[in-house]
Amino acid sequence: MRQLFVLAVFAGTCALPAAHAEHTANPITGYVAFMNNYIGRGLAQSVGQPSVQAELDYNNTSTGFYAGVDGTSINWIDQLYPGDSVSLEVDGYAGYRWLAGDWTFKSGLLRMQFPGRYVPQTPPVDEPNTTEAFGFIGWRGLSAKLNYAVTDSFGTPDSKGSWYLDLSAAEPVGENWTLGAHLGRKQSRGTNPVTGLENTRFSYTDYKLSISRAFSGNLSLTLAWTWTNANPAFYTLNGYDVGGHHFAITLERDF
Repeated sequence: MRQLFVLAVFAGTCALPAAHAEHTANPITGYVAFMNNYIGRGLAQSVGQPSVQAELDYNNTSTGFYAGVDGTSINWIDQLYPGDSVSLEVDGYAGYRWLAGDWTFKSGLLRMQFPGRYVPQTPPVDEPNTTEAFGFIGWRGLSAKLNYAVTDSFGTPDSKGSWYLDLSAAEPVGENWTLGAHLGRKQSRGTNPVTGLENTRFSYTDYKLSISRAFSGNLSLTLAWTWTNANPAFYTLNGYDVGGHHFAITLERDF
């Protein structure tokens, strides 16, 4: 049963706050964010509970090699499998960035790791650790990013080649406000070798509308409304629809 839900979890890229302050002098930048509910790729990975996220980046704004690591508290694994003790997602990424006027191009690799203690399951299942290749193109406030799984995706058997597409838009309103919109698509690939069922049944589309307010001291507050068309039969945990309608609040401090 683990593979029915682990396909849903993210990571990497999707649910970060809408905007970060720009830095030019220090090649090491980062942020800390506090959330009432961690939404990743449209899914509530903290299962309605508060979450904290921290990230460090190297070369966040210039052309050339860049890399980073972030950690986020999660709750879905422990709730899905009592006895497991896995409350953290750690993502590491590295790639190359090209800047050309208003255009930004990026490519690289993302590794999503879920460290902790796992209880053996019957039948045996893999841990959800996943590696993805990604490409990104951005123009002003518009962007498109494609993540492609080069390993099995979140422990789901025969799921290499699954992908996630993120289309986003951000529009400044006045001096300190930003409106945001997001459309995402999770497309699962492969066939379960035990059941013979197609992994495509886990595919879904997700949506987000947001508004952000920047404050002095590199503080920002983001309010977001998210929802998906994910099948609740696969994305419900202890009565909580992780792919349903969710209101998310994020307080972020950049440094």
